[in-house]
Amino acid sequence: MSVKYRRPKWGAVLSGVGALALVAVVAACSSSTSSTGSSTSTGSSSSSTGALGSNPIKIGEICDCSGALASAGVDDPNVYQAWANTVNASGGINGHKVQIVSENTNSNPGNALTDVENLVNNDHVIAIVDISNLDETFASFLKSKNVPVVGLNTSEEPFYANSDFYPMGQTEDALFAGIIDSAKGAGATTIGELYCAEAVQCQEAVAPFKSAAAASGLPLKYTAEISATAPSYTAQCVAAQQAHISALFIADIATVVSKVAQDCSQQGYHPIYVLDGETINQSYATLTGLKDNLVGPSPDIPFYATTPAVTAMNAALDKYYPGLRANATNFNEFAVGAWVSGQLFTTAAKAGGLGANGSTPTSAQLVTGLNSLKTETLDGLAPNLTFTSGQPHPDDCWYTFALKNGQWSLPNGTKTTCETAAS
Repeated sequence: MSVKYRRPKWGAVLSGVGALALVAVVAACSSSTSSTGSSTSTGSSSSSTGALGSNPIKIGEICDCSGALASAGVDDPNVYQAWANTVNASGGINGHKVQIVSENTNSNPGNALTDVENLVNNDHVIAIVDISNLDETFASFLKSKNVPVVGLNTSEEPFYANSDFYPMGQTEDALFAGIIDSAKGAGATTIGELYCAEAVQCQEAVAPFKSAAAASGLPLKYTAEISATAPSYTAQCVAAQQAHISALFIADIATVVSKVAQDCSQQGYHPIYVLDGETINQSYATLTGLKDNLVGPSPDIPFYATTPAVTAMNAALDKYYPGLRANATNFNEFAVGAWVSGQLFTTAAKAGGLGANGSTPTSAQLVTGLNSLKTETLDGLAPNLTFTSGQPHPDDCWYTFALKNGQWSLPNGTKTTCETAAS
């Protein structure tokens, strides 16, 4: 029987920490954001609108694009729009253009529910793409309306516990298995963890991680709490070094990860760094410590892969979201996740005959298509997506990423690793 090591909602926890440590930057959600935090976008390109039929496929986009939970994911709406523009430029889906209707929660739970109700009841969207850490506030409403969520924030519990949420990559119930497997694959014999001090969820994750590590034969020998505003992490680095920790898992935001690696390097301590792949970005390849030995599980194909599907994504982003890939911080796994979510929608829509033969696109058609997908990889972008009607859809497989001497690599190539049954 497979044992799930469920971690807390790192997406919400770490995004919130980021807002405490940094100034939350808002602009990416939409230039037309109103005073209530809602916005709309047609999602169509001027060159394709006239060539497509009526009855657009409306997708609701719910985003914490501002406020305390705003994070690196604020670029996701633009990436998702780039996917929609690409689809529409190619004739849409079954002759229907894709139209994105966006809402910004401003990180307010009350807004999140109201915004989703508006998207479904007034804008008549047939699906939601979830770029929010507040999805538990609207999950019950969507179930009552039979409207599915197709990606994106798989760090949230509904993506592995709610049958209406369809992930496009590894879900968080398998995070610890991925962290441990990546560390062992890099040669670690012991592991330590530094976790955020700003939220109780970070502390609550220590015990299950310790159990997972013990069961795997990679003992957790050192843990310490760290604050995002601390001037130095030297004490934690020295303590980990003295405890002979060969791999160090840092459960915190990117700025903290970078500072820890820098401080540890100054002490002559160079462990294998292990991170959740959702947090990686291009800038790590030039950062002291991290660039030398970094590994971890990635929920979707890493952004630096050179597969045909990633090449096609890059071309679309360069056309419809120019400048993103030149931004070392913002071109990250969050961005890839937005694109993969769009590809999942396309695949499911075609499988379910969404709007085929001139019919009106419906949620039911889309759900039929989603539940027909078995071990779907979206041309190698995602790990073994399998959905079954009426059941939750955890995805316990991942890609392994690595950074060594400033060079990104795929230790297992494009092959995914999956959590195995516990003895």
